[in-house]
Amino acid sequence: MTTTHANRRHDLIERREHLLDQLETRVLELQTTATWQRYLAVQSRFHHYSHRNVLLISMQRPEATSVAGFRTWEALGRYVLKGERGISILAPMIVRGRDEEEGRLTGFRWVNVFDVSQTDGAPLPSPVTLLRRDEPAELTSRLIRVASTLGFDVVLDKLPPGVNGECRWSTATIVVERANAPLQRAKTLAHELGHVLLHRTQTDRARAEIEAESVAYIVLAASGADAAAYSAGYVASWLGPNADVRGAIQQSCQAIQSASAAILDGLAAFRTPPAIRDDPEAWDRLPSA
Repeated sequence: MTTTHANRRHDLIERREHLLDQLETRVLELQTTATWQRYLAVQSRFHHYSHRNVLLISMQRPEATSVAGFRTWEALGRYVLKGERGISILAPMIVRGRDEEEGRLTGFRWVNVFDVSQTDGAPLPSPVTLLRRDEPAELTSRLIRVASTLGFDVVLDKLPPGVNGECRWSTATIVVERANAPLQRAKTLAHELGHVLLHRTQTDRARAEIEAESVAYIVLAASGADAAAYSAGYVASWLGPNADVRGAIQQSCQAIQSASAAILDGLAAFRTPPAIRDDPEAWDRLPSA
């Protein structure tokens, strides 16, 4: 590796670390707002499920995001859609004696909960703002070609409410919500590519989502678009109210750097030279995806 190439690579790493610092700052700023406080107030109504119940939920409805019982959804101004099948989890049965301050666990019983996508009604407070601008030139088309080199097809489709994209490992397909604006679709595709590169065997959902969204933020920033209005809230929502923002991002820094570099290198390889516009036959000489 030449000195010039090594210096260029070092500069790229420093710039991406700076972008992660910017994302951290935006997350911290968001956590001081009234919007964040409203979001936390609603999130406090959702149970923190045991590892066993998280596995049960993921087995029955892998795309689930916010899960609660029938009564909790009613209290939040939403109702379960007719015909929806509940997600079965195990609820503890607690017995408390007359003089006992703490109850005794006597067993478990099966109960049904429902994901937000199985409900309708009043919108829930959200810390994210969908991106509504146009994408940088050809960004989505080049991201699709990057996905192809990784063995994944990309399709637009209607997804459940609140879901902007899915990485379907079994069919090697990335699905992006068709109703979103071009910039949001591009960011979602970059996010799902982060999953493809990093999370085939990742079992820590929160860490996986933080890493994938950080990758998307860097890819869009390097392409000339600011995704902070969405990315800061998304990362904050997976971190939780009292998390160490810097620590969470730093522990994943190497993975985020690696995946974002792979995507950006792919984007550079598929950048269309200006001369192509005046030479239709040159399309045949482009690298095949």
